[in-house]
Amino acid sequence: MKSTITITQIAQESGVSVATVSRFLNGKVPVSADKKARIEAVVRKYDFTPNALARGLISKRTMTLGVILPDITNPYFATIFQEVQRCAAEEGYSVYLCNTRFHHGDAPIDETGYFRMMMDKKVDGILIIGGQLDMVEITPAYKEALNKLSASLPVVAAGREIPGAGCIFIDSENGSGVTTAYNYLSSLGHKDIAFVGGQPGVTITETRLESYKKAAAASGREVRKDLISLSDYYLPDGYQAAEALISRNAPFTAVITMNDNVALGAIRAFADHGLSVPRDVALISCDRFYFADYTIPRLTSIHHHSRRWGQMVVRTLIQAVQGSTENARITFPPELIIGESCGTHLQH
Repeated sequence: MKSTITITQIAQESGVSVATVSRFLNGKVPVSADKKARIEAVVRKYDFTPNALARGLISKRTMTLGVILPDITNPYFATIFQEVQRCAAEEGYSVYLCNTRFHHGDAPIDETGYFRMMMDKKVDGILIIGGQLDMVEITPAYKEALNKLSASLPVVAAGREIPGAGCIFIDSENGSGVTTAYNYLSSLGHKDIAFVGGQPGVTITETRLESYKKAAAASGREVRKDLISLSDYYLPDGYQAAEALISRNAPFTAVITMNDNVALGAIRAFADHGLSVPRDVALISCDRFYFADYTIPRLTSIHHHSRRWGQMVVRTLIQAVQGSTENARITFPPELIIGESCGTHLQH
């Protein structure tokens, strides 16, 4: 039967010092076999389990991590967070989530207040994904807050490196998925290929748009501004961007969308104008989400392996908590998943 006993009482009954019991419970410093056996006997006798607070006092850690991201309803961030939470739990960490809603409303939200919130929670490390971090222009105030944060505890930022910022950066996006998408549509005979979705001024949008322009130029085609319709990353944005594209009366036979959300919005807009995907317009998405196989038509899209990405960034954070401080570019080659939205049959 479990009894209440303190570390001091364990030390007295096993004939060792409190520091030795602490080292044993922490598991970080070796304890002699004789002392270990005596401590284990007392622990078993009283069915002793140190609570999280006690472990934190011993190890100087809370075994908690903070995650700051802009929108948990976005399938991209939701998929990453699920893997972060799962992998963290396997290593004994709990996770605090700050869902900042950065892009919701008329003006971007200042996310630096969440930095202070996480520090107040005494987390061991912080993972930042998206939000202000993803903007092409980083404000001096955000950079200063990021430096103050990283001076206090390990911080891993999932995105491009910000010169002069002191946290660990892990970057993955290089635009190669867009090149794959463009070349695939070209191989099907398409020449007038549009680009739809993505918010201007955000690094991932600008990177993918630049890859689109380079792919068009490499194919010997003019980069036409009337075939580029930016908006944002959600279903309504895909609809609005496709509406804008159609209103220009510019001929196109294929569309590259920013992600699967934008793709579904665009498909709805095309349908409202009597255009069918893939009969009248071929469509390919730059970012595959979990529902791509369940839409009509099934989406052809680029798979960036977000689950693996989530695993890598949280493991990097845990390593940073344990003393590693190395920036990295982690690249999982984007994979073209052929569905039905380009007019080709599903390939398993």
